[in-house]
Amino acid sequence: MHYESQSLIVTTREPFGKRVPIDLCDRIFRSLSPMFAHSVRMAVEGTSSSPGAQPSWLRRAGDVRVLGFDEYGPDTLLNVEAPMLGEAAEELYSQNEFWPTKPSPDETAIHVFAKALEDVTRGNPESVLYDRHLLKRFSAFNRVFEKGVVSVGVPVAPGDEHFSARMDESSLRNARELSERTPPPQQIRITGKLDMIRHSTRSFALITDDGHEVRGVLETQDWTEEIKDFLGKRILVLGKAVFRPSGSLLRIDATGVEGGEGQSLLFAKLPRPRALRPELVRTKASDRRGVPAFFGSWPGEESDEDFESLVREIRH
Repeated sequence: MHYESQSLIVTTREPFGKRVPIDLCDRIFRSLSPMFAHSVRMAVEGTSSSPGAQPSWLRRAGDVRVLGFDEYGPDTLLNVEAPMLGEAAEELYSQNEFWPTKPSPDETAIHVFAKALEDVTRGNPESVLYDRHLLKRFSAFNRVFEKGVVSVGVPVAPGDEHFSARMDESSLRNARELSERTPPPQQIRITGKLDMIRHSTRSFALITDDGHEVRGVLETQDWTEEIKDFLGKRILVLGKAVFRPSGSLLRIDATGVEGGEGQSLLFAKLPRPRALRPELVRTKASDRRGVPAFFGSWPGEESDEDFESLVREIRH
C-alpha cells in the first residue's frame, strides 16, 4: 500500500524548530490520531463513531505514520505519511454507489480531517462532515493549546503547500458552539422507499414521499442481509434522528426496519427537533460565569418559550 508524504505546520509561543518537547509531541499525537479516523468514518459512513471494532478499511485509512520534525522559519513542520484512501479502502472505491461526501481516492485521512476543520472554522451549521461526537473531539484539542501551541495548519488537498485549514482557538470556539447548538438525538419513526443498501458501511438511503433522501446507518452489518428484500419497496425505520447544528436532519441511526405499507402518513415527514438549542441566551452569557453564565439575565428577559427550551435542554 502506497503512503503519501505530507506535512502539518505547528506554530508555538516558544519556537522549538525540530527539537519539540516530548510531552508536547504526546499531546499533539494523542489529539490528532483519533480525529483522522473519525473524520474519514464520518465522510464514508455518515457517523464519526460506532460501537465495536473498527472495520479493516478504516484501520488502514487511519494509519498515519510520523517521519520527524523540521524547522519552517519560527514554526515546526510535523512530517508524516498516510495511505491514499483509494488504496486503503479499495473495496469501497470499487463500488459505484457512494455518498456525495466521498473523498477523492488520491486524498488521505489528513485531507478529510482538514475539510471538516474548514467547515468548523466557517461555523457551517449545515455541514455533513461532522456530527456532535466529532465536534467534541475538536473541542478537546484545547489540551494541546495548554502546552503553548498557537495553531496547527493542515493541507486540505494533495499539493496544498499553504496549510489552508487551521486549528486554533477560534476554530475550537466554533466547535464548542456548534456542538452546543446541536439538538439531541430523538426517537423517531419514518417511512419511505428503501433506495440503497451498502453492506461494507452499514449504510442505507431512504427516499421520503416528498422526494428527500435520508441517510441512515444500520445497527449491525447483519441487517444489510435481512433488509435486502425490501430494496425498492416502502419500509418503516425505527431509530434515532441525529441532527445538524442547524436543526436539519443529518442521519438516522436505525434500531429496527420493517415493511412500511399501510403505515400512517405522519411517519412520511422528515423529523424535526422538538426544540432548537437557544443560541441567543448563550450569546448574551458568553462573558459571564456560574449561574448567570448559563441563564443570562434570567429571570426577566426570556419568554415562556425560551424558558421551556432551556428546561428541555437541561434535561437532555
